[in-house]
Amino acid sequence: MTTHLEPSASPETSQSAQRSLTVNRLAAEFSGRISPECIDIVVEGALADLSWESSKALLELSERLARQRIISYLDSKANNFD
Repeated sequence: MTTHLEPSASPETSQSAQRSLTVNRLAAEFSGRISPECIDIVVEGALADLSWESSKALLELSERLARQRIISYLDSKANNFD
């Protein structure tokens, strides 16, 4: 008799879900000031910049980095990018 086990969620699926949660949190935080699509792009860039970091720290660090980049962008925008 052969037993088939259902595969657990892959790390990629888990990271994808966590990335979506990160984008959603930042979108709520910056609602009305920057679009969720722009936030997703910033998060993607933060993940790429931090890709050398351990996977456990990556998601938290990418959210922090993305948040700081969004704040810097909004500050520049408020000053007409001067």
